Amino acid sequence: MLRSPHQSPTEAPASRFLRRRPEERRRLRYVWIGLGVVSAYLAYSFLLSDTGLFRVAALRKENEVLTAKREALAERVDDLERRRKEQAKDPLVEERVARERFHLVKEGEIVYRYDETPADSLP
Repeated sequence: MLRSPHQSPTEAPASRFLRRRPEERRRLRYVWIGLGVVSAYLAYSFLLSDTGLFRVAALRKENEVLTAKREALAERVDDLERRRKEQAKDPLVEERVARERFHLVKEGEIVYRYDETPADSLP
């Protein structure tokens, strides 16, 4: 029995060494293009759209800043309200307001008022 020095392999070669039919290549190319389009759309919708992760993170940060500002303003309002109530009870503040706003004077006081016309308009 004659034997050839070249024997056929017992296993099939790896698929990367086999030629594919042209229609299989085309179909595979369309699959890869479709996967690329779908992955690009998903990346855009999950990351860059108005409901994406970057926008959500930016809105969270803005919400934290606004909450901090609101708390600071509420604290300031409380402080101003407390000071207003304290001043409302102070008799010296009441007297000063009466003198400045309503031009009231105590009995026996003399009030001097000056004419506020500018000196350059006098003849």
